[in-house]
Amino acid sequence: MARVLGLVNLHSSPNLGEIVKNRSFAALTILGRYSFVDIPLSNLSNSNINTVGILVNRCPRSMIKHMDNAMIYTNNTKLGKTIICYNEQYANNNLYNTDINNILENEWLIDEGKYKYVVIAPSHIIYSFDFNKVLEEHISLKSDITLLYKRINNAKNNYIDQDIIDIDSDGNLIKISKNLGVEDEVNVSMETYIINIDKLKSILRFSHETSKFFSLKDVINYICLTTKVNTYEFEGQIRIIDTLESYMKTSMELLDMNLAKEIFRDDWPIYTKTHDTPPAKYLNNAEVSNSYISNGAIIDGKVINSVICREVEVKKGACLNNSIILSNAYISEDAKLEYVIVDKGAKIIHVKELKGTKEHPLYVGIGDVI
Repeated sequence: MARVLGLVNLHSSPNLGEIVKNRSFAALTILGRYSFVDIPLSNLSNSNINTVGILVNRCPRSMIKHMDNAMIYTNNTKLGKTIICYNEQYANNNLYNTDINNILENEWLIDEGKYKYVVIAPSHIIYSFDFNKVLEEHISLKSDITLLYKRINNAKNNYIDQDIIDIDSDGNLIKISKNLGVEDEVNVSMETYIINIDKLKSILRFSHETSKFFSLKDVINYICLTTKVNTYEFEGQIRIIDTLESYMKTSMELLDMNLAKEIFRDDWPIYTKTHDTPPAKYLNNAEVSNSYISNGAIIDGKVINSVICREVEVKKGACLNNSIILSNAYISEDAKLEYVIVDKGAKIIHVKELKGTKEHPLYVGIGDVI
């Protein structure tokens, strides 16, 4: 296989509100153990793509902290590496802070490895996939660009405002637009691209000469009328997290082990930063059902349909239902939580009942005492 560079594109990450105020979306926890960035990084690593750039658009501190020893994602530690790519020049200018300008700022990463292809994937669309499958088709068809998509049949009520694509009978891209909920059967863009390096450099030049505000998606949508853009249908499970509600919904859906095993496969490991913490401890009053409990947690209350992260303490008489409790949070005696997201280090002490809804989960901020 020819040399392939991986790029994890955080510029397309959604704004989930307060929960990502001081952290990158990609550093947000999923299932108590992983961060969202771990999933595309692991897909790339398991596909033997060993050099990866992470295109960070904001809050680089959270990504630097999570990445720590970035070599955990790299199979070939002699030739491979994981690099955080940050565009300081435009970091505080939303119009100029695009993935294209980030790649331009860090173009050395493309040039130094003599790569022939680049795989670009987001962190807010989670799926399990061996990129060698689409690379083989991309090469055999002599494509310049290939875009992954997922065909769904419930788009009137799901993935509203997400990118969808129209394709012709030969599987070539016609246009990228937004899902307005008009039709049930649509092709959802996975914002995942395989691009020849020469073509990527051409795109960079085109964007620089045409509009400094263009993103990669904008350029591809612009040139697909005159340039052949191949598409590849992905047949596995995907989940798109674009709101706080979808973060809660996806977390609850992944409590179903049948679904979770399609994304977090036994033969396709998800790598992450490790923590030296003891196993979870269940005390005399603990009752746990259909939940993920992470290392270091101490449970002495009732936990139902919930995700409990590392070093969380749930005291006697507390009851958590359909909730997400992030690391180092404290839930006091007799507290009742339903559809609540409690951020890191927060303490639920004085208010004994917190209740959101499935459509509008209640959020408690980092370090807040309630």
